[in-house]
Amino acid sequence: MKQGKVTNVIADGQYKDLNKYKVTIDNDKTLTFFAKAEFKKSIGENLNYEITNEKYNVGKLLMDNPNYGTKKNTNEMIVRQTCIKASAEFNAQSSATIEDVLVDAQRMYDWINK
Repeated sequence: MKQGKVTNVIADGQYKDLNKYKVTIDNDKTLTFFAKAEFKKSIGENLNYEITNEKYNVGKLLMDNPNYGTKKNTNEMIVRQTCIKASAEFNAQSSATIEDVLVDAQRMYDWINK
């Protein structure tokens, strides 16, 4: 993985169904990137990339994933959503506040996970 700062982005036509961009990085290296839509980085932004084709200077943008490694367990999320829904339905006919709904949902969640 390499890093750099974008100094210039020029749209350079299309290749098949992808947009082609010539991107200059602060090390004065110009690479070609392909994207389905607009290029994800702007001038002045840092980017992580790898070179996928040295001969034609083709790069691949490596996106930062702030959620990597922190994704909640899918089953846990399903249980939590179900508890919120059940609590909302339970409190629908009363004058309960959102805090009341959340307290009841937490009680249900705790009961399921004991």
